[in-house]
Amino acid sequence: MDLKVEALYKTYSKPLSKKKFEAVKNISFEIATGEIYALLGPNGAGKSTTIKMIAGLITPTSGKILFNNSAHKNYQVLSAVLEGSRNVYWRLTPLENLHYFANLRGVPSRQIKEKSELLLKELEIDAKKANQSRHLSRGMLQKLAIAAALITDPQILLLDEPTLGVDVASARNIKEKIRSLAKKEGKSVLLTTHQLDLVDQLADRVGIIQNGNLVREGTIEELKKISQNYLYHISIQGKFKIPAEWKKIFIITEIKYHSEITEFEVDCKTKTGMSSILEYFSKNKLDIIFLQKKRDNLEEVFLRSLESKSGVA
Repeated sequence: MDLKVEALYKTYSKPLSKKKFEAVKNISFEIATGEIYALLGPNGAGKSTTIKMIAGLITPTSGKILFNNSAHKNYQVLSAVLEGSRNVYWRLTPLENLHYFANLRGVPSRQIKEKSELLLKELEIDAKKANQSRHLSRGMLQKLAIAAALITDPQILLLDEPTLGVDVASARNIKEKIRSLAKKEGKSVLLTTHQLDLVDQLADRVGIIQNGNLVREGTIEELKKISQNYLYHISIQGKFKIPAEWKKIFIITEIKYHSEITEFEVDCKTKTGMSSILEYFSKNKLDIIFLQKKRDNLEEVFLRSLESKSGVA
């Protein structure tokens, strides 16, 4: 099921003041069936507010939220795991929690029993299923919250920090479960997290939000091209002195001398910068031992996207 957000705004009135605070400003994006869309941003950027509006927990000031292009939303098709919220009832056992949330959605009892046992086993909560949920660790509670979201077989899944507080093995298990939900079961997944390695491994597309605005959107490769760097690692034979004119044009860092080799990093700033450097090497008959463009990771792309929209050079 497709999820579409159009020109979404959320404005709050400040207590004892006539001023208003815009938590979300004109955000638009869509998620296709079977797609994982990651919404990234610093704390307070508006990610959780956006998720809560989609889930029907907060009323938008203006804008549209459409399920399959329909404004008449059936929240039965949607489930959410909210970060920092109590997603399950602590006095119920894990199994009782799953029965409770499934019953709310009208899932037949025979389906609940079979599916709850399977989910508890898949997420490795079965050993704790007789205990009240309040006795579970934070990581176990997080996995139980995911199980409670999945027991109703939603077509749209909203996940706010789904691996927060879980151990490495459980995080890997959750990651594979999210991928399977989208790619094998065709669910539309909206993911928010500060764990950029999780986004790098899972997301089909990424939206970057800052101060309530969507400032960048695209696949990870598209974002890397938009925020492309011109940073190179170079090794030269012999002791090489960086020309004074380079220091005025480029940013030179990490200069090292060892074993008759000079190593340094240079930020050329533009795509033509390396051409002038290579021309200098050729003119002065310098031997290049190693030259490699540094590959961006998602963290660098994310930070540069925020800087570029903040006016930081």
